[in-house]
Amino acid sequence: MRNALMVSILLLLPALGRADAPEKFYYLGEVKLSSAAGHPIGSAVMLFEKTHDRDKATIIEHAVIAFAHGKVDEQTMTMKVKDDNTFTLSDEAKTVEGSGKFFGPAWKWTYFKGTFKTDKGIVIEDENFLADPSVGSARKKVSGPDGKVMMYMDISAKAITPKTFEILRDNLMKK
Repeated sequence: MRNALMVSILLLLPALGRADAPEKFYYLGEVKLSSAAGHPIGSAVMLFEKTHDRDKATIIEHAVIAFAHGKVDEQTMTMKVKDDNTFTLSDEAKTVEGSGKFFGPAWKWTYFKGTFKTDKGIVIEDENFLADPSVGSARKKVSGPDGKVMMYMDISAKAITPKTFEILRDNLMKK
């Protein structure tokens, strides 16, 4: 009996020490822009890859945004998770930073909100609704340095396969 217990422990030890692999999610969505008064002012297509890395306590969002006028932009944001329910955010270009709070079970959050500020003084109040991992929606209120609302961004996204993401991203980045 004692030998069986020792063998079981030795077999399970490597599994216990193994790190969780990062989880990747892929989405395709639309960003609808509206003025401070609520009038439509345009839209864009958004394609993004989201990586949850529990071991590094980070969420990385890599987005490709295709605007109606033909411009394509790429952005990478990193959320550093603190205490399982708060985070700080920064982008790769060092132009945005801020913080926020998650709601729901750790790493399966159903909602988060945060406030971010750009290096130009623009403030973004962001709310994301994530109750179903296959869809997502968000609302961002964008205000100028003077505090006046400049616009709203409403985002709706649906999960896609990694291959679909790759094909769409490669084609968008060729332009």
